[in-house]
Amino acid sequence: MKHKSTLWIVRTALMLALLVVAQFAGKLIPAGAVILGPMSVTQLVTGSIVNIILIVTAATVGALSGVTVGVLSAILALILGIQAQPILTPAIALGNVLIVLVTWIFFTLAQRANQKPLGLYGIVGIVLGAVVKTGFLWLSVPALLKLIPEIKPKQAEVLSKMFSYPQLITALIGGLLALLIIPAVKKAMGKHSA
Repeated sequence: MKHKSTLWIVRTALMLALLVVAQFAGKLIPAGAVILGPMSVTQLVTGSIVNIILIVTAATVGALSGVTVGVLSAILALILGIQAQPILTPAIALGNVLIVLVTWIFFTLAQRANQKPLGLYGIVGIVLGAVVKTGFLWLSVPALLKLIPEIKPKQAEVLSKMFSYPQLITALIGGLLALLIIPAVKKAMGKHSA
């Protein structure tokens, strides 16, 4: 039992470390490179990688690990200066938790049905998880930004748009790439879980 707890802590810490490295690496991409509307290259790359890590964590280490990584990554992003608005941290953390739980539920269903992650359950879980996360952020972020009196309307509009459809795009890209990565990660972890 102690061995399993230690393994869970190590794997969760590893996934969190990967996520923090991805967030820092995203800061190296020039901020002005805009792709579509408010979506920048930085958001596309970093957001997709963050979602890959969250979903792979849920599928390979478990829901609790994914939730832990999702919440701690939002808090660390604030502490490390990657995310500038403290009031958005709970919404970002909860958005991460939602995508983790939805995808984990469908990966569990896939496992029970003896399906691979790229099967119907896995794909439905990725799409539904992306939609739930995006919908939550799309509704909550503008409401939270209204609570900041010093934020300018134009800045609030840009931030609100960053937490709208770009979230769906990065969640879907991250989710679909995660489906391709999960079997290899499970295989690697299986070799070291005994």
